[in-house]
Order: sequence, then structure tokens, then C-alpha cells
Amino acid sequence: MHSLTLKNKYNAIFLILWIGMSVFLVLRTYFVDITDDEAWSYYNVKHFWWVEVLCSGNTHWFNFLAIKAVLICGFEKAWQLRWFSLLSGIIFLYIGYCWIKSFNNLMIKVLAFSLIFFNPYLIEYLTLARGYSSALCFMALSLYFYIKEDKLCVLPLGLLFAGMSAIANFNFLYFFVPFVAFYFCQCYLKNGKNIFKNKSFYMGVLYTIGILFLVLRALLFIKQCSNDIGSFGGVSLVDSVFCSYIDTLFYGQFFFSPNVRFALGTILFILVIFASIYGSVKYKTHRDLLFLIASVMLLGMLFLVTFNHWCFHVLYPTERTALMFYSLAVIVIVQLANHISINKVLLKTVLVLISTVLIVNFFKTAKLVSGYDHSYCMNTKQYFDYLGVSTQAKKVGLAVEVYFIYLKYYQHTTCDFYAESINEYRINPRYLFNNQLSDFDYLLLLPPYNLSYYKKSPCQLHAVKYFPNTGALIVKVQKK
Repeated sequence: MHSLTLKNKYNAIFLILWIGMSVFLVLRTYFVDITDDEAWSYYNVKHFWWVEVLCSGNTHWFNFLAIKAVLICGFEKAWQLRWFSLLSGIIFLYIGYCWIKSFNNLMIKVLAFSLIFFNPYLIEYLTLARGYSSALCFMALSLYFYIKEDKLCVLPLGLLFAGMSAIANFNFLYFFVPFVAFYFCQCYLKNGKNIFKNKSFYMGVLYTIGILFLVLRALLFIKQCSNDIGSFGGVSLVDSVFCSYIDTLFYGQFFFSPNVRFALGTILFILVIFASIYGSVKYKTHRDLLFLIASVMLLGMLFLVTFNHWCFHVLYPTERTALMFYSLAVIVIVQLANHISINKVLLKTVLVLISTVLIVNFFKTAKLVSGYDHSYCMNTKQYFDYLGVSTQAKKVGLAVEVYFIYLKYYQHTTCDFYAESINEYRINPRYLFNNQLSDFDYLLLLPPYNLSYYKKSPCQLHAVKYFPNTGALIVKVQKK
């Protein structure tokens, strides 16, 4: 009775922490300026042309519909475009909380909470108007309902949400395929010929075929049209996936030598593989259905990405695209720690050390106004407000990092900056003759301000505004 009361007190604390992190998500959603990827999504919804929409891997379908919904209602601010990702992120973390409260050991609870809630890169993508948050949410829901529900209803929610994760973000097709294989094997094949008497079997088959057709047809169209999904990734599984976890977890705040970085990534890879194999082959020992399905899913996904790389030269997922493995990897690691029998003092020491590092790292690196992938997008509204109000610039050269943000978002909203000529300035020599400094009245520069290719230009540059948070600089161009 005492232990049950203590467990309830701990669960109440973690519930409060979930509420606190949900508030943090809301604040990030509001304060982070729109990113370039979100600006492209906004533009494609606002000025719909089906070829451009379907040609881009940046079009995540549920996110597209969510943005369309708010535009119909007349809302266009960045935080309003992110409503669906925010909702998905809060639900994802709540499912994480439900998982955490199932443990009896406090240190296991803390470890699980730290890995899910205190990864700043994961939190970052739970607040952006992209397809990662909704895909992660649907993945979590599919696991949750697979374990909780009656597997033989008309269209089981576990299968439904697994398919929705693949629609939300095409990368999650890697999750849907092994989930379908596991689902049909566990729910129908064990029943022999009786599967043909179940209406839910036929519904599941039709649903699976429909999801596979939609996603594969969309990927084929993207490949033929633009192939803009083929260039992001890596050629090594350990380096692309597991080393990128090291980079993004610490937000680039710590410099690891290549050897140390690869060693850390390799240790993480070995740990995940060992935990997944243990969870798959030792089910009769641990009797944990979540551990089993997470292990099988993770091994299946890693097999598929390796098979695609070896046979079709598809690049391995990395950084944001590798987030599809993250929650499964966390599950197998935590479940392994919960089930293995080792020295309790040693295990507790390791868990405390890992949890402490994660917690301290989060409070050191997490940001309300920028992120790891889009730090250059910070303060963009301030840049354009200054150019429009204070300089009343007419011909402006913008750094490439913010050029498309203005082109695809700000010039279509309530921004105060409306110039006669907006151009993207380049610092590469092959663009020199297309972008003479004399064409501009002002330049918006981002570090490292490399304008050496224009040193023979008959113009002088005078700094007029510096933004200390990002190092951005607005300069006036004057002829000598």
C-alpha cells in the first residue's frame, strides 16, 4: 500500500512536468520566427499549384491540410500555422507520460522522462509546421492502441494510426511496413484459415494497399519531378543516424573530435541493436508486449533502410529524418534497463549519470526563439520591419538563408517591408556578374559577411544596424 501511494505521488510529479513541457511547446510555437521550410509550405498552400505541391518532399500532407484550415479561417501568423504540430506534440508527450507512469522504479521513470522530454532537438520539431510532429504522434498512438485494443475490430486503431504516420511524413513508411508485417502475423496468421472469415482482415488488407499505393506513388512522382528527397542523408548507418543523435542532442554546443563522435555513435548503435535483439528473442522472459513490438519495429526499420541503401543507393536518414527511430530506440533502451538483472548500485549510478547529463544539457541548450536546424531564421521579422520602417529600402540584397523566407512568406503577409526590387546576393564567384553591388541600396548580411568577391566594386558599405542575437548586419551601399 505504501509503495502504491509513493508511485502515485511520483506519477503526479511527472504529470506536472508534462504540463510544464506542454507550456514550453506553446511558448516555442509562439516565439520562434517562421522557418524557410515552413515558408515554402505556407506558399504552396496559399498559391496552390498541384505540380509544385506534389513535386516537393517538403509537402507533408496532414500539415498541408492543417495550414489550409487556418488560412481559410483568415489566420496567417507563424504560430497559427503550427497548431496541428503543437497539438500532435502535446499528445505525443502525453503518451510518453502514460508509458513512464507504468514503471515502478523511480530511476527508470526519470531515465525515460529525460530521454523523451529533454531532447531539445526532438522538442524543436514538435513545434514546427512540418510533418515530423504528427508522424511521431501517430506512431505513438499506433503502439498505444495496438497494446490496448481488441485486435479484431473492423479497422484496428493501431493499424489506422500506423498508416496515418506514413501519410503524415513519407519517411515513416519505414515504420508502417514492419508494423503491418507484425500486425498481420500476430493477429491473423496464427489463426490459420480463420483469417478469411474476419471482416477486419479484408479491411486491413485494403487499408494497407491504399496507404502503400498513395505513399509509393507520391514518392515516385517526387523522384521523377524534382528528386528533392534524394540529396539529404548519409552513406553510413552509424554516422548518419546514431552520430547525428549525438550532434543534435547537444545542439552543437560541444565539440567532439571525429573519433570521439564516431565512438559515441557506435556505442549507441550497439546498445540499441542489443536491446532490440533482446526484446525480440526474449519475449518469454520479459513478457512485455511494448518491448517486443518496439524491438521488432526498430530492427525492421533498420533492415529496410540498409536494404534500400545497398540495393537502390538511397541515403540513410539523418538528423530530422532520423527522428523516426528515436522514440523506438528510447523504448528499447529503457525497457532493457527495466528488465535486465545487473548490480543495482551500478545500474542506479549509470541511470543517474545519464539522466543528469540529459537534464543539464536541456536547460543549457534548449531555446525559445530559435533552434538547431533554423538558427539563421531567428529575428527575420525584425530584419524586414527595420528595412521597411527605418530605411524604407527600395532595392535590397538578402542573404540566401532569409531570401526565400521573404519571398515565400513575408511578402504575402502583413510585413512592413515592400521594396521595388528584392534580390538574393551571392558570394560565389560564378554569381558575381549577376549580382553587382551597385544593384542594391542595402544588404542584409549574415555571418561570416564574406564579400571579398566584390572588393573591386566601386561601392562603399556602411553599417546601419546590427542584430547581436544572430550577428546579422544591415549595410547601406553607396557609390564611391
